[in-house]
Amino acid sequence: MTAPAAPGAYKPTLNNVRGILWMLAAVTTLTTMFAIVKQMSTEVPVFVVALARTFFALCMLTPWLVKNGIPAIRTTRPGLHFVRSFFGITAFVCVVFALEHLILADVMVLAFTSPFWSILIGAIVLHEAIRGRRVAATLVGFCGVLMIVKPQGGIEPAMLLALLSAVLSSCAMISMKSLSATEPPTRIVFYFMFFGTLIMLPGAVITWETPTLVQTGWLLLAGILGAIGQDFLARAYDAGEVGIVAPFDFMRLPVAALLGYLVFNELPDPWSIAGTIVIIASALYLMRRGRVEQRERREADK
Repeated sequence: MTAPAAPGAYKPTLNNVRGILWMLAAVTTLTTMFAIVKQMSTEVPVFVVALARTFFALCMLTPWLVKNGIPAIRTTRPGLHFVRSFFGITAFVCVVFALEHLILADVMVLAFTSPFWSILIGAIVLHEAIRGRRVAATLVGFCGVLMIVKPQGGIEPAMLLALLSAVLSSCAMISMKSLSATEPPTRIVFYFMFFGTLIMLPGAVITWETPTLVQTGWLLLAGILGAIGQDFLARAYDAGEVGIVAPFDFMRLPVAALLGYLVFNELPDPWSIAGTIVIIASALYLMRRGRVEQRERREADK
């Protein structure tokens, strides 16, 4: 999926610490956006909510486009931009449907399994090294997922949508990491919002209900937060390795739990809390292993 950079093309500077900081900013911003989306999904059709998120975010990028002109969005990889947008916006729609039936914290923790999928997909697509300890930690993380889903009591369809969102998000992350080898972050965000708007338009037209002025304001805020969060996310993967940056996505879990309690008066059940702890522990271990492996590579190159 990667393409050789042309002379004078954009080249990212690898800095895992900076990538981690961008990721923390991204998950905080995007989780706040999802709290707004959860409320709006009970008042406005899902496809209208998704269209508003991408369209308003695209409008935010208009000053950037006017300032930098057509060269800023000139790309040799429109197909991969579309693929990344398709995966990302489809994952978003799955989350919105799941938010209608599940508490915010459970949706976020199930969607959080994307780092585990990213490690597996990254190994296949990007040929990133995956060792036995990472496999073990990933399996433990999925045990945490089972604790939340509680299959013995019957699997809630909304939970399957949240897990599908995680898989699709992982594909979007891998696509974005491939794009970041030759494309600057803002261009990646532009095409995500541009193609996302086109993809959502037919469904929004079919199910259209005109939002009230107040609803429009909240949807506008969601779009702004979505654009900012996507920019932060693109910068995170632009700066750091997938295996090291992705596990920091776990910060969405305490943020989601806090927002769910403060805004919706939601409290996860004991199994969900235990599963969340298991998933966070697995992610932290993966983060630690990533640092150890990076240090070992540096020492081997000396």
